[in-house]
Amino acid sequence: MSEFRRAPDWDQRADRGTRLTDPVVTVRQLSRFGFSRRPLTRIDHALVFSAADGSYETYLPPLRPTRASAAAKRYTAVYEVDMGVHPVREKITLPSDDDAFEFAAVVELSWQVVSPERFVASRHRDVPRLLVGELERAARSVTRRYPAARSAAAEEALLREIGAQVALGARAGLTADWTVRLRGDQEVIDHVRRMRSIDHEATEQIRTELLGGEHDAAVDRRAREQDTLQSGRAAEFEEQQHRLRLRQQQWQHTEEVDRARALLELQQVNAEKIAFYEKYLEQGGVRAWALHLSAHPEDTRLVASSLREDQLRVIRSQLELAKELLKGDSAENHELEAPKQHAFQAVIDVLDQHLPGVTAHSTAGGRLTVSMPQDAAEAAPDVKVPGMRSGAPTAFAGWQPPPGYGSTPLAPAGEKAGPTEKAGPERTTDEKADKEGAGA
Repeated sequence: MSEFRRAPDWDQRADRGTRLTDPVVTVRQLSRFGFSRRPLTRIDHALVFSAADGSYETYLPPLRPTRASAAAKRYTAVYEVDMGVHPVREKITLPSDDDAFEFAAVVELSWQVVSPERFVASRHRDVPRLLVGELERAARSVTRRYPAARSAAAEEALLREIGAQVALGARAGLTADWTVRLRGDQEVIDHVRRMRSIDHEATEQIRTELLGGEHDAAVDRRAREQDTLQSGRAAEFEEQQHRLRLRQQQWQHTEEVDRARALLELQQVNAEKIAFYEKYLEQGGVRAWALHLSAHPEDTRLVASSLREDQLRVIRSQLELAKELLKGDSAENHELEAPKQHAFQAVIDVLDQHLPGVTAHSTAGGRLTVSMPQDAAEAAPDVKVPGMRSGAPTAFAGWQPPPGYGSTPLAPAGEKAGPTEKAGPERTTDEKADKEGAGA
């Protein structure tokens, strides 16, 4: 690889990322034996050696001269040339058909050294300026034919004519790919923008006026539809409310009818209850207590004791009345004959009854008394009561209720007594004597 003893006379100190305007990176003056193998050159750079007679010899990468050949040809200088591709973007102005207006052009190109020997001999130092200058000189004659407002047509003609006729940088050993974009100058652009904004505003106003009526009609139609819908909803709601009120009235009427019917039925039931209780209470005595026992069977003992007390009171009252009649102090004998017979018959009926716990007996003076079990201690133990069997139990077997207690009516005078007791033979002498005295 080629190396040099002394430092370069000129060095850009450029690397691969540096934006270059001059592709000659370094320049060195050479002595007879100045070519050494110390400093290294980049592998992608070309070396252009100049001889004393003014000729140039190029070594493209990666070729490098040997020390012997460099000494034999007696090179005086060496140029290190960058052969990479470099992009450039420049803004220029091009004339139009009116000197008052110009085209604003943006040039984008990429250039590369293809002939290092020719470029070194051309002595150019600013490649972008070289290429842009050639493009400007070629483009002026084309853009002069077009007004500033027709930048598109001028750009098309420029690309078509200049791209086919001119090879930028070819005389300097360069190759370039380029493109250009034309536009009017800033005043023209501002004017066009103002005119376009005016057109847009006018078009917008016209369209607003044209569509305003349709918009108003649509708004009015929508409002009418909303009113119709609201009216329909209100009518439907009122209809539902009316049906609801009718149904509520029907329900209330039905409830009132049912309530009245229930009240009437209750009154009928109460009336039936009143008639039922009135019937049984009018009959009184045993039937009333039987009605009570049908609802409260646990009160049997109470009912039985109450019945005995009631019957005992009735018997005592009848006996007292009979005693008063038999005394005969208040009227004549012929007047008391029929009442006395009835009194004797009542006494006989009383004596024929077998009341539970009731004992009838006569005293030594011929008086008939009736006592309850609690009065048994006062009764004479050796006196037999007419109509009662000796040793008869005090149970309810064969018992018949007294007159006024419902089930068994009083037997008329002269008829036989009940099946449990015989009238006549078992009557005592005191009873016969009382009867004969009443007949007299």
